[in-house]
Amino acid sequence: MRKVWRAVLDQIPVYDAGKPLEALRQELGRDDLVRLSANESPLGPSPRAVEAIRREAASAHLYPDGGATALRTALAAHVGVTPQQVLVGNGADEVLAILAWAAFEPGDEVVVPEPSFEPYTAVVTLMGATVVLSPLATYDIDLDDVRRRISPRTKAVMLCSPHNPATTIVRGGPLRAFLESLGAEAPLVVLDEAYRDFCDDPDCPDGVRLLERHPNLLVMRTFSKIAGLAGLRIGFAVGTAEAIERMNRVRAPYNVNRLGQVAAVAALDDPEHLARTRQLVLEERVFLTRELSRRGYAFPPSQANFLLVKVPDAPAARQRLLAAGLLVRDGAAVGFPGHLRISIGRHQDNERLLAALGTRG
Repeated sequence: MRKVWRAVLDQIPVYDAGKPLEALRQELGRDDLVRLSANESPLGPSPRAVEAIRREAASAHLYPDGGATALRTALAAHVGVTPQQVLVGNGADEVLAILAWAAFEPGDEVVVPEPSFEPYTAVVTLMGATVVLSPLATYDIDLDDVRRRISPRTKAVMLCSPHNPATTIVRGGPLRAFLESLGAEAPLVVLDEAYRDFCDDPDCPDGVRLLERHPNLLVMRTFSKIAGLAGLRIGFAVGTAEAIERMNRVRAPYNVNRLGQVAAVAALDDPEHLARTRQLVLEERVFLTRELSRRGYAFPPSQANFLLVKVPDAPAARQRLLAAGLLVRDGAAVGFPGHLRISIGRHQDNERLLAALGTRG
């Protein structure tokens, strides 16, 4: 029989996103089922974004702007760079794939913290490059270990701050020292800041501000979290104009749909909604941190919109919460067995969570 599929596919696990929320509600017979497993926005999108989608819907038969010009211009103004330094993708997942197509080759090495966001390793493996794993120091990226694993073959380093799923940050001083240590022949350093909007630690660096001194940086962010546009899949990268030009050569034309583009522009034009979302998450994070600690649960201090909570018999606890109408993520699926990854919801959802979880046995 003729061989069709690439052998490397056997090394790529299928990402399990779980059943659709609507299907689960029907299956469990619970209209009050709340998903606290996907780190989605508790407030949803800005009303301005919803209205922009409604206005644009009648043009769905037309191809979108292939260069996402208005969105890149708005993003550039928002983060303080030029539009030529911004690339927009169909979620941060596609941004990673574009990077891999443009940069990674057989023989290359890419250093990846372990555990971390699964697509980091998937895109490296698919391109025939070698993943070099750097174990976390409990819940933190160990920059000293990452540095020791960099070799002449290292094409890139993946960093995530705040870390998914560990919730911790790479602090400013250590990050700057790490970048300085790489020297003139530095590999690309990918800094995934998908959850940065929820940081309130003053020692959390802004990757975009580091770009001027460290042009080997590529910073990734998303509209899925703070802007509540996860269903429209809008991620973006900020780097040097040269890096973005290289990546644009392999980016698919029309890769970001028209509804997503106009919704993202409208979201940026509603800073009050972004601020409300951030404030709710920060307040509820304090509440959950206090109340879970009172009940005997341990977890790293979170700078994200979720917590990684150590729980006795996590699979059983997850099923107990599901029976109570609360869907959370089993930490074993993201590299932390014995934990639950729990998104921060609205206050009433968090109260339900605490009641169903009970005191740590």
